[in-house]
Amino acid sequence: MSTELHPDRSEPQAGRRLGLLRVALDQALAAVLARVGPAHPALRPAHLQIFRFDGIEGATAAELAVHAGMTKQSMHELVTHLERNGYLTREPDPGDSRARLVRLTPSGHALEQDVHLAIAEVLESWRDRLGPERFDTLWSILQEITSETGPLPDLTEIRRSPGTGRSTR
Repeated sequence: MSTELHPDRSEPQAGRRLGLLRVALDQALAAVLARVGPAHPALRPAHLQIFRFDGIEGATAAELAVHAGMTKQSMHELVTHLERNGYLTREPDPGDSRARLVRLTPSGHALEQDVHLAIAEVLESWRDRLGPERFDTLWSILQEITSETGPLPDLTEIRRSPGTGRSTR
């Protein structure tokens, strides 16, 4: 039995081509979760949406939702789950009485560091697999596609230090 959606077509369809990007993302997320999951059993793949940024300390759920490209309600559910499992707390925002700031607990800081280390391992494995020149080309192409202009994270730095925090408060 073929796993192709349309086995009679010789050319892959556009959805399949875009699906390849999703496969790469899913493989990367699975590798991160495999590395981090045993030490953090409450963590689910969706929670990686929160920790894929450099430091969430002092952000609101609404800010995290914008960065993750998801609804505030969905982010609120993720934040609530992590709060219930001791990874973060929420406190009132002194600048906005309607908002609550995310604060990582010691367990949350450890989880954040573990996620960042696992991401560095994935990026290093891609660099090893592709070679430095092709990996840098891939990174440049991804920046162009996504309009992200930041440099490739220094993988050694990710391994050495915890998240820097991004609180603007």
